[in-house]
Formats: sequence, structure tokens, C-alpha cells
Amino acid sequence: MSRDDVVHDARRLIKAGDLTRADELLREAIAGADDAADLLYLRGVIANKLQNAATAIEFLMAALAIRPEMALAWLGLGHSYMRLGQFAAAAHAYERAAAYEPHSADTHFNLGAARRRLDDLPGAARAFYAAWQRDPLLPDAAMACVGTLGLSVRRGCVAMLPPEQTIEVGPDVEPRTVSVIVCSVDDAKARHISTLYTRLYAGFRHEIIAIRDAVSLAEAYNRGLDRATGEVIVLSHDDIDILAPNFATSLDSHLRTFDVVGVVGGTRMTGPLPVWAGHPHLRGWITHHPANSAEWQVDLLDPRPVAGDVMVLDGVLLAARREIFATVRFDAATFDGFHCYDIDWSYRAALAGFRLAAAGDLQVVHASRGRYDDVWQQYAERFCAKHRTGFSEPAPPPFYETVFGTRAEVETFYAQLMHLAMREAAAGDVPGLPFPSAAD
Repeated sequence: MSRDDVVHDARRLIKAGDLTRADELLREAIAGADDAADLLYLRGVIANKLQNAATAIEFLMAALAIRPEMALAWLGLGHSYMRLGQFAAAAHAYERAAAYEPHSADTHFNLGAARRRLDDLPGAARAFYAAWQRDPLLPDAAMACVGTLGLSVRRGCVAMLPPEQTIEVGPDVEPRTVSVIVCSVDDAKARHISTLYTRLYAGFRHEIIAIRDAVSLAEAYNRGLDRATGEVIVLSHDDIDILAPNFATSLDSHLRTFDVVGVVGGTRMTGPLPVWAGHPHLRGWITHHPANSAEWQVDLLDPRPVAGDVMVLDGVLLAARREIFATVRFDAATFDGFHCYDIDWSYRAALAGFRLAAAGDLQVVHASRGRYDDVWQQYAERFCAKHRTGFSEPAPPPFYETVFGTRAEVETFYAQLMHLAMREAAAGDVPGLPFPSAAD
């Protein structure tokens, strides 16, 4: 029997639970094998399944002595050390596995678990982020990343960051003129939002158009668009804050890659809110900080600071070149209130061929989670009727959330998150399909 046949039969027996016969087959084959790495690895798998971690380590180390680049053997070795509570050794093994197979989400997740047991919170968050980046269908990695990074910030044990990087738009590219359109019937909110955008766009040629008598957001935005003179137009709710220190240059840069930019969105339309689509179709970051709450709830939908291929966007903030708003107007007849105007407009913009993106790195804070009452239900039904989609129940709660007590903690969290994203981008490791897990 060839070695490949032995490996095939042994895997079949392991899958069937016949570990004794599988181990006997492997033991006999090892005696005459020139390269027994695969056979030794599988004996290590069996030993791990039998909860005999020490024996598993012997077999796996023997396999690695023959084939040091065998990523699955390093992964299995990490599992063995974890069972023995030797977390530093486990982390080392997982790091070696990741070095030989950097696309493996499973390996990075296990490295995060080992680092977490060592109470290395920044290291654990870094590994969990790498796992989530490689496999958006791995919710455990997403929850572990957000939770661990949040705990790291609250404890004050964050990693040292490099100097802040600014986004350059090129020596021959002048920042474009900007019109910010805001609807507000509240004097305090109107003053707040005007002050915010005046500060953010200092140094940019810009105008702020305040609509104080909106009949609906669709009607008001259409009216504001008729008055706007900027090359870029930003539509904004009046109850937001923005934490990104380089908001203006970041947004200008994003709008040179994409036609429309928002904060939270989805890559398909299945209902009257972007989050209806569920994972892995959701994109963006947002923080919720209701006016009557001391909590800052940071909600992430996706690990990437900026994500394209979006079909629908939430209207808390929308930005595009003026000609795009001229091509796709808001439907003020159907949406004559304050709901669903945004998903309708963004969906039609996507259908028209424009490129939409969700840019979480703009770091928007919203003072409301929205109000989904009978009035919202009425407009949701209008949206579903217009776009001929059935009104189904939404997907499970989509946000990966961590909670802070201060603005400074939120700012630190985002700085750390951006640092993790920059590390991944600098590594040049384009995620592929997750590498198969070790058989144990």
C-alpha cells in the first residue's frame, strides 16, 4: 500500500472514530517510510483526540523535524500545548503555523486564544483581527477581536502606535469644494452641527446649507441640492459627532475611489434597512451615544476601515459628487417623511452603476439608534412595495459591540483598530480561503 493510500485510509478511519485501527495502520507504515511526516502528524492527531497531549507533542515534533514547514503540524502542536496549559509554547507553535500558512483564519484565531490566556490583550486583539479579516464568516473571531480590543483599551494596556499617518491626495490634486447639507428644527443641534463641520472643513472651501423647515428629508435634501455649489456634497444628520481627526481629507480621498460614501451599509438589499441583509453582507463602523446615556457603544459590522461593493447605505451621513445627486434624486413623493429615503436613494444609485462604499474610518458617532415605530413600519412597507421585496424579518443582531465610558476611550479604540488595519495592509497578505483546520 502506498503512503498516500495509508494516509487516505487513516483519515477515513479517524473520521469514522476508529482511532485504534487508524493508529495501527500508521504505526506499521512508519517503519518503512522515507518521509513519514504525514504519518507522524496523523498519529499526533489521534493522540490529541485521545486527550494524550504529551504523546501528541512527541509525534508532532517528530513530524516537524522531517518537514519544518508543515503548518498543520504546528497547528496541532499548538492545540497540544493548549491542552497542557502551556500557553506560551502554544502561542509560539501557532505563530509558526501562521508564518507558513498566513491565510489561515483558524490559525490566527487560535493564536489569539493563546495570547488571551497569556493576558497579552494587544497581541490577542491583533491575532483575532487577522482571523476576522481572513474569514468574515467567523463570528467568534469578530466578537473576540472587538471584545479583547475593548478590554485592552479599558485597562489602558494598549500597544504603542506609530505616528499618525495623514492621507495625501497627491501633489497635483486640489481638495474639492464642499457643500454640507443639514436638516434641523432644533436650534441647539443646528448650532452644534454647523460648528462641527466648520471645524472639520477648516482650510477647505466649503458652505453649510441648513434646512430648518423640512417637510421630509427627501424633500429637504432635494431643495438643498438645488442650492449647493460644491463639487462634493455631504448630507448629514444633525445629531452626530465625528471623531476622525482627518475626516475631511479621508472623505475627499475615498470619493476619488468611490462615487458614494456612507458609514454603514450592505452588499445586498433584502429589506428596508441595510442591516437586514445580515452577515457576511454588512459593512462599516459606527458609535452610538444617546444624549441621555453615559455609554458609548462602538458597533462594528466588518473589520475593514473602508469597504466597497456596497448596494445600500444608511443615511446618517452620505457623500457624493454633485453630479451623482443630480443624476439620482431623492424620491420625495414616496418617502414624504423621515424614513427609508436613504436606503431607497443609495439602492437606486447602485443600480445606476455608481460605486458605493462604507467608510467606518470616518468614525461617526450617532446620538440615536433610530426609532422603529408604526410610522417607520409604514415607510418600510412603501420601500418593500416599491422595490418588490417581501417584508421579512431582519437577520439576527448584526453588530459586534463594545462599550466605553468616555470619548477618549472610543478615540483610543479607533486608533488601535486603524493600527491593526494598517498592519494587515502593510503585510501584503491578501486573505484567501481559510486553510483547513487540523483534524483534531
